[in-house]
Amino acid sequence: MKKNFIDIKDDFVASLNRQKKLTAIILVVTILFIISLFIIVPKVQANIRASEIKSLVNQEKLTKKANYLDAKIADKEISEKTARTVLFSVPSGKAYGNVIDVLKDSKQMKDFNHSIYIYPIVYDAQIIENKYNIKKNEVTIIFFENGKEKNRISIDERFDTKKMLIPALNQLPLSSIGQSIQPPASSMPASTETTQTTTESQVTVDSEQTVE
Repeated sequence: MKKNFIDIKDDFVASLNRQKKLTAIILVVTILFIISLFIIVPKVQANIRASEIKSLVNQEKLTKKANYLDAKIADKEISEKTARTVLFSVPSGKAYGNVIDVLKDSKQMKDFNHSIYIYPIVYDAQIIENKYNIKKNEVTIIFFENGKEKNRISIDERFDTKKMLIPALNQLPLSSIGQSIQPPASSMPASTETTQTTTESQVTVDSEQTVE
């Protein structure tokens, strides 16, 4: 009888030990699963978003000087590169389409003196707007130097992209913040002539008054 009691006790203790081991194993597996979710899920989600952005944006027809930023590393690319010109916009709208038409045109782009990267705003629009002080429905092109903004231009439907976009882009790295991008020189003579005419008229009037 005493032996049976000892056997029962030993079996009970052994059963408790097995349950403790099983519980510990389940706990470890659960913790590892939760950790893997925090690591794997964001990566999978980022890959899905990147593939969806690629499917939404027509990328294959741009010239070599224009490229799309990878959504997964776009912010890192901007902050770490020495110099980078970035176009921010939702991938739709007339102004955006006008700019893309120029970036597809190899004849116009041969006069472009550096490279431009397109940051299509599809996800996390509010975060991107706040981070770069832009509006998703407006085409904004920013020149970054060592991750800091140095200059920007805004493009709307009234902007003559065929004549003014490439000169404006070429001027971006040369201009300081706060200076507006001027239109090409070909659009300036009319105003210059008007100024000269006005000045000549004033000189004539002054001369006549002096003679009297």
